[in-house]
Amino acid sequence: MLYITTIAAIFALFMHFIASFALQSQTFNKQTDTRIVSSGASMVTTKVEFGFECAIMCTNDNSCCSSSFDKYLKQCQLSCLCNPTMEHHNGSFTFIKTLKSVFSIPKRDCSEVPRGSKSGVYCIQPDNGTEISVFCEMDIDNGGWTTIQRRYDGTVDFYRYWEDYKSGFGDIDGEHWLGNDNLHFILRQGSYRVRFDLEDFTGDTSYAIYDTIYVGDESTNYTLSITGYNGIAGHAMKDWHPNELDGMMFTTRDRDNDISPTNCGFKKQSGWWYAACSYSNINGGYGELYDTIANIYWKTWKPNALKKTRMMIKPN
Repeated sequence: MLYITTIAAIFALFMHFIASFALQSQTFNKQTDTRIVSSGASMVTTKVEFGFECAIMCTNDNSCCSSSFDKYLKQCQLSCLCNPTMEHHNGSFTFIKTLKSVFSIPKRDCSEVPRGSKSGVYCIQPDNGTEISVFCEMDIDNGGWTTIQRRYDGTVDFYRYWEDYKSGFGDIDGEHWLGNDNLHFILRQGSYRVRFDLEDFTGDTSYAIYDTIYVGDESTNYTLSITGYNGIAGHAMKDWHPNELDGMMFTTRDRDNDISPTNCGFKKQSGWWYAACSYSNINGGYGELYDTIANIYWKTWKPNALKKTRMMIKPN
């Protein structure tokens, strides 16, 4: 009886798989023994039992153009890339949509996601032509915010090197840094503002908004331009002197571009725009009892560790 029930369940999933194809008028190419390599277009990684379940997930997601399943890890990765880079890997296979839905045409940023859409992972295509996945916040302040940074439980280590901050790291649907290259490519499309959302371990919340933000490319060490503070958390994009962080370059543990005698990236265990260090350190060490010198903070609001932070941008 158990055997028959199992066969029936698998058959039902298979029929749903076929129906999904017919419903969305999508066809797939199957390529065996391949796996999508790490890319900025990875949308969601989740656990599934079978490869066709992974393909169904991609079929039912208008933002997804390909999916990769690893049978050993039981891991499904959805991507917005229609022509993903692949590597041979025994036990894996990839499905690729050969016809992309009109609803999945990449946007320049989250402000072009239709109003009323849910917050979540979407694919965008900045003017450099590369598709990337981003988390779009559609519920706060009229929506349309492209998330650059998000932290809430400490599952991702932010004490990273230059190349990590350049390319981005973490889970787009969870804790992550989108990447300095991606940030530059989005911001060079026009005039943007930035919003920082903050929460401490008692549940108190606050925010800071700056009217303009721009970040140069790597040749400038991702020099920051940020002006026009408003909000209730205080102007923390400055340092102790106070030097403004406007005009400062990005610093990491292995690339010292600040004006302090010591490397602020190493001292604060973070990648950030520092002068002689800073009142803000949202990429610092995680935890309520973490080292107070290097923890997550926004000094003009709370001098102690923060539990949740989020950095988002939106066109003016």
